[in-house]
Amino acid sequence: MPIIQNTAQKQDLGQYDVYIEDTSVNSDYFAITRLPEYFTGGRNSFLIGGSEYLQTGSEILIEILEEEGNPVFETLVPNYIEGNSRMISVEVYDTISPGIGTLVIMGKAIRAVNGQQIPDEWKDTYNVRWSKKILIDYNLKNLSPIKFLNAPEVTVVENRFYNINSSSYDTNTVKFTASLSPLLIDGIQQGYSIQSVGSFKFLPEYTNGFITGSFKIGTGSVSQLYLPLTKILNSTTATTNGYLISSSLTNGFIKSLYLRSGSYTASLYGSTYNIESSAELKYSIISTSSVNIPISYAKLTIPNLNTVSGELYKIRVYNKVANETSDYKLIGDSYVDTNEILISSSIRGNLPLGNIFVTQNYSDNWVAGGLQVNTGQRNRIYTSSGSARYYDSTTTVDQFSISSSNDILLSSMYVGVPINTSTNKFRNQVSESGYFIGTKRAVQLFPTTEYTLTIDAYYLATSASITLTGNTPRVDIYLIGTGSTKIVDVNPLGQKIGELTTAGTTGWFEQEQFNFSPAIKSSGDILLRFVVSNGFWNFSNISIKPASDPQFSPDEVTLMIPNTEYHNELLQYKVEFFDINNNSANTAAISTPVFFTGSAIDLGTLS
Repeated sequence: MPIIQNTAQKQDLGQYDVYIEDTSVNSDYFAITRLPEYFTGGRNSFLIGGSEYLQTGSEILIEILEEEGNPVFETLVPNYIEGNSRMISVEVYDTISPGIGTLVIMGKAIRAVNGQQIPDEWKDTYNVRWSKKILIDYNLKNLSPIKFLNAPEVTVVENRFYNINSSSYDTNTVKFTASLSPLLIDGIQQGYSIQSVGSFKFLPEYTNGFITGSFKIGTGSVSQLYLPLTKILNSTTATTNGYLISSSLTNGFIKSLYLRSGSYTASLYGSTYNIESSAELKYSIISTSSVNIPISYAKLTIPNLNTVSGELYKIRVYNKVANETSDYKLIGDSYVDTNEILISSSIRGNLPLGNIFVTQNYSDNWVAGGLQVNTGQRNRIYTSSGSARYYDSTTTVDQFSISSSNDILLSSMYVGVPINTSTNKFRNQVSESGYFIGTKRAVQLFPTTEYTLTIDAYYLATSASITLTGNTPRVDIYLIGTGSTKIVDVNPLGQKIGELTTAGTTGWFEQEQFNFSPAIKSSGDILLRFVVSNGFWNFSNISIKPASDPQFSPDEVTLMIPNTEYHNELLQYKVEFFDINNNSANTAAISTPVFFTGSAIDLGTLS
């Protein structure tokens, strides 16, 4: 997701009356240096200072307007002083019209360049203005020097993975029985929801598979059945954007239809029809062969990459043995990109990704629990076992439980609301927050990084014989600290970073994205919480990664670099930073020494 765009209020500085119109090319009244020939996409900068003609300590007004007269965001960079000048950062987004813009600067002069005194009616006012036409184009290459808002840091840990020698794809076929029902989005059919029947379960590897074969209902037939599995929400539910029948039999509404191989009957459109089908589910699976040789990697996390000028394009990495006096050895260059910090996907299976492990048993990675209600007091959150408290409270009124199934929670999450059967609403009306699900293992986040949370969510008002009413279906998404990490927020549930709401009986949120910066004082361990107020919800494909934009480098970068040379050594890493033209930022970050076990082959495991 693109970064959050800063906005500026239009000041119309060019419309004010002034006593002095500074028409010199480089300004006689303002010390303007390093002003680029044009402003490009991303962050640009220039320096501005006063002169002997300006009132000491007076404020200077700056406005940049693009060709159509809309303001371009600019800001004074705090704590950045070069000589007697201050840095101005200018941010150009893809929403800004390309063309010739205008830079306008106003200040308070105490006398004119020619020595003439300022009339009394113009004293202590913004009485001098300098303007310049300047090209503004998002698509131009950023040539501003790289300047960081804070000093970059680097932390290093050793990760050891097992190498994979070869892989190949095979096509597998499985028999299945599934129930099809229309998938309605805003009242319009978008395909079918596929619900497993009996012992059949959807597995992660079925994603991108398809249902094929022949199908005949009454006198209407599909010569070659093909329904792609576009989403696997959990082990019992999938979706397809395909359509089964296009014959004259579709003059009614298909509420439900079984799909399996063989001959059987189904009640459709108020009548019973004979069905003959040879439906099969086909999918491709990768076969791998590997040997148990752990390979050593250095995982480098580099935060504080927020630039106020220029854009980071490349990172150069060096290392050396920590207690040796030799120079750092060049390892190589890495282009700047964003990596997943947390990921839970319904399609990836048992892979170690980020700081959580995606498994078929959600309980290894996710917790579920209820809010205990305390009349007139603060809420506190419990896990389903009632053991983990995150917010203190005193006496409680009610305990909410979570209905869960590890078969349903297949690398995704499914939860339901306990309701009062007499009112069909929450017991005790829990302030629109009934229960939560969230990560069990924390991820390290940094207060200086802007992140993007991406999720898929699917909502149903009805499950089995229960139809939920009452509160508007909503999911509030929070960050909470764990261990010594504290969220700086008055909300007892944590820092709210987004919400999902829907008014219908179903809701589909695909690749929903929320940008946020953690409200923490320093880097720390953070947990993710989904607090649900109503409805049966599925969540999958959950990702947190640094926010990125084509012309704005991310605030944080993670690199995985093989360590094929050292074993049982304390290593130290150094990183340097470069722009697209290979110009150095003239700054470096050096890690603290870290012990590396090394790869098994380095340790002499193989002869």
